Amino acid sequence: MKLSFFRAAIAAALLSLAPAAIAAETAFPAMSEEALAPKTAPKGYDVTVIVFSDYGCPYCKKLHGSLVQLLARDPKVRIVWRDWPIFGEPSLLAARAAIASQWQGKHAAFNAAMFAQPGRVTEATVKAAAKAAGVDWARLQQDMKTRAKEIDTVIGRSNAGAKALEFQGTPGLLIGNARFGGAASLTQLLEAVDKARKAGVG
Repeated sequence: MKLSFFRAAIAAALLSLAPAAIAAETAFPAMSEEALAPKTAPKGYDVTVIVFSDYGCPYCKKLHGSLVQLLARDPKVRIVWRDWPIFGEPSLLAARAAIASQWQGKHAAFNAAMFAQPGRVTEATVKAAAKAAGVDWARLQQDMKTRAKEIDTVIGRSNAGAKALEFQGTPGLLIGNARFGGAASLTQLLEAVDKARKAGVG
């Protein structure tokens, strides 16, 4: 399914940004609280990391490894996954599948499996990730079809949020009131989370 708001972005090349923090004017709470945005949310979390990513982005794959380490190190961090598929139809398929996998309670497994897929994103790699994550492919396709409007709405809002935050490419991070572009390291993530926690911006 083609979405008009992605057409211009599909043609744009990835702009790699330095992972230094940029002051943000707002924490965009709607980006973190939207019901259909997949979340990794431990009980008692006090800091939220919002991640704008594309499964076809190599920097996003690198960042994912750092985020996994962050979750292991800090049990009070919540991650909100904002799918921002800017690399064409395969990326859009992967994003829609990721959101739909929630209805099987499989987003965490599917998300990890997608980032573990080698090479470029294709329908075959999306299917392979679904299989690795234990996702029922037939049910996933049905959910993607029957709930297409909801799924595409949340992706559209992620796209709008990324533009409002002036991200030029994936990945983009919002931690407290700080924006990051690029594959931030574990050290940078820990420092940003610590600053947000001390500032009381969760």
